[in-house]
Amino acid sequence: MISLVVHCLLYALSFMLAAKVVPGIAVRSYGSAVKFALVFALLDGLFFKLLAFLTMPLVIVSLGLFLLVIRAALFWAADRFVDGVKIDGFLPALLGSLVTGGLNWLITRFVHIG
Repeated sequence: MISLVVHCLLYALSFMLAAKVVPGIAVRSYGSAVKFALVFALLDGLFFKLLAFLTMPLVIVSLGLFLLVIRAALFWAADRFVDGVKIDGFLPALLGSLVTGGLNWLITRFVHIG
């Protein structure tokens, strides 16, 4: 359980860093980033596999790149539920999800929790 909390806090940190790098993403506070991380994790857990299954032909034709579009759409949708986070369009959402995903991968690769 503590591992899940730490991963969420680290994801919020990577989201804050992505907001500094990607124009079009604004985060008011670290608390907003934590809320965003929780909402995104919930949306991702509930809808990613379903959307990937429903769009399987596009995923196959694009050799899996459409999965990035699905993840970016969920990333963009998460800002609708969190006050203090503003994503200005699909391109910032795509870049933000790529940067956040990359930073999160690096963090989990080098920081072993639990």
